[in-house]
Amino acid sequence: MGTQAVSVAVKIEPEMRERMKRLAERRQRTQHWLMRDAIRQYVEREEARDAFLQQAQDAWQEYRQTGLHASADEVLEWLATWGGESETAAPVCHE
Repeated sequence: MGTQAVSVAVKIEPEMRERMKRLAERRQRTQHWLMRDAIRQYVEREEARDAFLQQAQDAWQEYRQTGLHASADEVLEWLATWGGESETAAPVCHE
């Protein structure tokens, strides 16, 4: 099923409009394309940020419930082996 676009009016200052016009000309795109692309990038970035924050909250909740963790020193020691012949497995979580 296809999607149908909807129109949205956005008021911007004349200086910003002129900057967009110049940028669109340099990119050989329309101002409309620039605005749609900027909105798409913003929404994707903010969705990724929200997902990251939710993962952090979930991890914190899990830690509070179980107490399982790896210490910073254990993680740093493990990371120091990455990419080498003696690369080790991730540290085991413990209380």
